[in-house]
Amino acid sequence: MKINKLFILVLLIISKIGFCQSKLQYAKAKVSYVINIHFDKSKKIYEVYEKYRPGLVAEAESIASELDFSLILNDSISVFYLEKKLFSDNRAASFAIRKSGYYGRIKQQPHNYITEELQESFGEFLVSRPYHEWELQDETKVIGDYTCFKATTSYTTTNPKGKAFNHSFTAWYTPQLPYSFGPAGFGDLPGLIIELQSDDYTYGVKKIKFFDKEQKNKENEIPRLKRKKLITEEEFEKLAAEDEKRWRKD
Repeated sequence: MKINKLFILVLLIISKIGFCQSKLQYAKAKVSYVINIHFDKSKKIYEVYEKYRPGLVAEAESIASELDFSLILNDSISVFYLEKKLFSDNRAASFAIRKSGYYGRIKQQPHNYITEELQESFGEFLVSRPYHEWELQDETKVIGDYTCFKATTSYTTTNPKGKAFNHSFTAWYTPQLPYSFGPAGFGDLPGLIIELQSDDYTYGVKKIKFFDKEQKNKENEIPRLKRKKLITEEEFEKLAAEDEKRWRKD
């Protein structure tokens, strides 16, 4: 009986190892994005930034040129991440990263995307989010070697005082690269997003590296997200709201 139990345990371990190995996926391409951070100086939030941290906005806009983002992808998934490097000003870089809509690595899948949220105040989670709904436009423009089509989307957020804020985005995607991915979790379009514009930032493709079909090594291995608790966007927003209430009381 003991031998049988040991045998079953060994089989389970082998099966688990095989399953983990089979989950490895490799990229067809790696897309490098640069970002431009821009603040609307007419908004009240700009005055708040300048009051508590004079000069930080200008420093964040300047240091954005040091941020390098990558999107590594194949036909079915992609992972978007910030390249590790040293910055000339860590405080300004941290502020610029937050304004870029990046809160951790992002895995895009056909029907949703998962963000590796870095919210240390109330825990760290993987958050499953639905894609934004796009309106496809007839307008086109050429960016580099690609003919790109315009798409727009928007969503509304509400602060604890009940004030609503509208967030608008414009994507320029190309069907010449039939990958439905893009930067910062934006995707689900009939082509790779070459440029993404918002009120606060603009992502643009710097270069694209393609890999051979047979290549399977560290260079084009698609990284996995960290092992954290996976929750829905609604669950995450509830936790965030509760945490905000706590620190406001303090």
